[in-house]
Amino acid sequence: MTMQKTLGIIFGLAIGFAQPAIASPELPSQRPEEILPLEVTADGLAGVGGERLRAELGDAQFVAVGEDHGFAGSPMLAAALGKELERVKGPPVYHVVEVGPLSTQHISHILRKEGLAGLDRIVDEQPSVLPFLANLDDATLALPFAKSGRLWGIDQEFIGSAPLLFSLLMARTRDPEVRRKLADWSVSDRIALSKGKFDEAWVITADQSRFDGLRVDFSGDKVGLRLIDALFESARIYKYNSAERYFENNQERARLFASYFLAQYRAVKGPPPRVLFKMGAYHLGRGVTPTSIFDIGSILPGLAAAQSRRSLHIAFIPLSGKVRSITPTAQGFTRVSKYEDDTAAKLLAGAGIAIEAVPAQGLALIPLEAVRQRMTGKVRRDWPELARFVALGYDYLVTTRDAVAATNFEAWTTPAPK
Repeated sequence: MTMQKTLGIIFGLAIGFAQPAIASPELPSQRPEEILPLEVTADGLAGVGGERLRAELGDAQFVAVGEDHGFAGSPMLAAALGKELERVKGPPVYHVVEVGPLSTQHISHILRKEGLAGLDRIVDEQPSVLPFLANLDDATLALPFAKSGRLWGIDQEFIGSAPLLFSLLMARTRDPEVRRKLADWSVSDRIALSKGKFDEAWVITADQSRFDGLRVDFSGDKVGLRLIDALFESARIYKYNSAERYFENNQERARLFASYFLAQYRAVKGPPPRVLFKMGAYHLGRGVTPTSIFDIGSILPGLAAAQSRRSLHIAFIPLSGKVRSITPTAQGFTRVSKYEDDTAAKLLAGAGIAIEAVPAQGLALIPLEAVRQRMTGKVRRDWPELARFVALGYDYLVTTRDAVAATNFEAWTTPAPK
């Protein structure tokens, strides 16, 4: 034994003997594991789970619903939360969607003027134009916010949005050559996208010369140049992905989220608004995401704390059911299939919660603080990356064993006028 170790032991014993004999402090009990029935209605939240969430909204500056995409339940949950949030006294409530800001502005105008039928018409013309507002459930959530001018898009312009933005550019020029060029690009883009050839989309293939030419075509037109700049920014970020530079792709996209969001958030006159987010689960949790970046969910707690308020983070990830995904075929742009993902199942198993404890039908609300308190190092290591992120980065998990697939507008029949 070395002299250093000997002195360390003697010192440790001396310190131990020097301490007065006192009783160990009593540790508080761990929070009980809970599976709370949650009901979502046209009027808001109900059930024991609804009461729990409603109680959380009093001091919420931001409510972030992170989803696994393709379900009807998450936008319905967000809509119910929005109704409850509106009932709480405070600044106006805005809604953020995972769509480009300029596409969102145009869709907001369509929703205000024509309602859901107007958006149905756009999606029928080009199913690939929007990533999420093309689903009836998401559009229904967005509709009241669009009508009140409180709908924000904060994502890059979607890979399929170029024809929509080209149509806006065409309306801003009388030059027949420019209009013909934009029309030709729109036609070729629609054909490629309808076949699922996303690597042939205009946003992916456009080089610097195309953007330079467009900027010359619309020189002096601030709105037109803003449209072109948004397309350029999207193309730049997509090219990181095409080059398999995935970290930079995700990091740049998150930077864009924050930039677009903060610009719109700061532009609101009066007290800082409350904001309801509904985006992919990777984006809205706190901490390092499964893509190894800090996304917009990580800036919300500090931003809320500056107003002496908080952010509430809720993940919607089913155990089983049906999901709608983008899979272009001759039969349609999307399809419904059995949902196969074990994220929620493994998260519950790691916390010692049996899947059978979740009701066979309907939604269940699971507070995640109790799950974290029971999280051992082995459980954390064994969890899939998304399960670990959800457990640590969200306040609640909403899950179900009978998830209902989203309804895309291509599968929706516009109601006849009354």
